[in-house]
Amino acid sequence: MDMVLLKGFFGWMTLINFGMFMVSAIMCMTAKGLIQRVHGKIFGLAPETINAFLYGYLGFYKIAFIVFVLVPWIALTILC
Repeated sequence: MDMVLLKGFFGWMTLINFGMFMVSAIMCMTAKGLIQRVHGKIFGLAPETINAFLYGYLGFYKIAFIVFVLVPWIALTILC
């Protein structure tokens, strides 16, 4: 696989994952009440528990995005 092709792959992957993260973060902020009602009824969770899970989800997504997507793209950008 060519370095330029790999750089393009990671570049598009960075854009797509960043977009997905932003949509998830905006949904978690704006539709928190809906998320709490739906998951509260389905799983019987308290709103505080759901808030903690949402916070953990966004934190894990951000760390995984940085480690597995953004850093390799930056490294390939420096090399090419």
